[in-house]
Amino acid sequence: MTREEVFTSAFDEYSDALFRHCFFRISNKERAQELVQDAFMKAWDYVSGGGEVKQYRPFLYKVLNNLIVDEYRKKKSSSLDALLEQDGVSEGSFDDLHSGSLAEVEAQVDARRDAEEFTEALKELPEKYRTVVTLRYIDGLQPKEIADLLEETQNVVSVRIHRGVEQLKKKMLYE
Repeated sequence: MTREEVFTSAFDEYSDALFRHCFFRISNKERAQELVQDAFMKAWDYVSGGGEVKQYRPFLYKVLNNLIVDEYRKKKSSSLDALLEQDGVSEGSFDDLHSGSLAEVEAQVDARRDAEEFTEALKELPEKYRTVVTLRYIDGLQPKEIADLLEETQNVVSVRIHRGVEQLKKKMLYE
């Protein structure tokens, strides 16, 4: 396969997961799409310039995480609360609920409420826990991949995942 074909294949395989990761980190759909696009552009510049990528998944996550860090630095002057509120996750309307039986509609409403509760609890986690929990359970990365991506030991990552999950449980059960 040519470099272009390999890159296109990586785009097809990882673009949705990268978007989800970015969206959960910055809570702004349009900006998340832009950052993912920028990440692929930077990756393509590197590859087309002769750079070699052995594993695209961790490479693309590293590029995207660097862009997310840059995004936070740009908005450093605003508080974290303001950052989360501005352009945050919009409340879903009930118009897009599929028609069906009352039980199906109730199940959809409950699922949406659970997802919103989870998203809010995730936002309240300290950044070091939110990052690893998002990478592990939303993006499906293994602890070793996360450790390589964050340049931490696998043990540190595993402990953070465990502590993050414990904090999420407490937030969701007792709030």
